[in-house]
Amino acid sequence: MNDQNMNEDQKKLREIIAPERAALIIVDMQNDFVSSEGKMAEFGFHLECVQETIQPIKALLQTTRKLNYPVLHTSMINDINQNPASWYAFWGEPAVTLSGSWGAGFIDELKPQKGELIITKYTYSAFEGTNLNTILRSKGIQTLMFAGTDLNICAGDTLHQAFALGYHVVAVSDCLASFSRIGTAHSEQLHQMGLYIVENHFGTVINSQQLVSIMQPPGA
Repeated sequence: MNDQNMNEDQKKLREIIAPERAALIIVDMQNDFVSSEGKMAEFGFHLECVQETIQPIKALLQTTRKLNYPVLHTSMINDINQNPASWYAFWGEPAVTLSGSWGAGFIDELKPQKGELIITKYTYSAFEGTNLNTILRSKGIQTLMFAGTDLNICAGDTLHQAFALGYHVVAVSDCLASFSRIGTAHSEQLHQMGLYIVENHFGTVINSQQLVSIMQPPGA
């Protein structure tokens, strides 16, 4: 997208998502959270909205890799010896994304490539109890572009904490999803609620096609 075709908000966004100061973080796109064969589906959660994000995230990944953006993947692991006491008290015996299990692995479509960092976490936020903030600061990262699941749980908690730590937040709307036991329509309602909260309190909401267009170097 040429500068003359951009409004002021788009020009500002292009500046804060330049490859030298921005990174893509993909939250918990693991088999148990995404696959119809995973534990969340087994427990009755409707995952259609999550599955619909796979192709948009894949397309966004292709662009970020081509333009040499840092890419980070988070992995939620349930381990009674490492989860917070509050986590165990609320959730009980670990059953989802157990260390070394198929369910804890990344879905085939979005497996990390060599050189892409994996942040293993034991609670919702990828900043809590990890070295994520240190890694980002060492790379000069000021902006985080968010994809993954769930917008109101792990992705949301990570996004909110990123804002509190001073990062610019970009929520890629069609690359984020929520899930619900009530049904797909309720999942979409939760998704829209999450986006509303981000847009009004935390950062920029934009779809992947618009973002990819703005990410392109001037004149490309």
